[in-house]
Amino acid sequence: MRFITFINIMKKAGRPSRKPKKLKNGFYMSISLSKTSRSTRIMRESFDQVKLVEKQYQDRDFKYIGQVKDNVWIDGENKGKSVA
Repeated sequence: MRFITFINIMKKAGRPSRKPKKLKNGFYMSISLSKTSRSTRIMRESFDQVKLVEKQYQDRDFKYIGQVKDNVWIDGENKGKSVA
């Protein structure tokens, strides 16, 4: 009985949101280990901070994704496309 009540507490009440996902305004990059396919997406507010991150993770695979402003990619491989 305790286990069932614990599961009920963990569930989120209500229906899921239909609102599309949005990204914050900023510069996005992807960092992964060289032998793995999993990557981590990191956001920074200025391009200078992106350069610092690139130096910090120089031993890993670093890929600049692009800049997002008002939910539209400004540059990078997705230039001109919407975020959602």
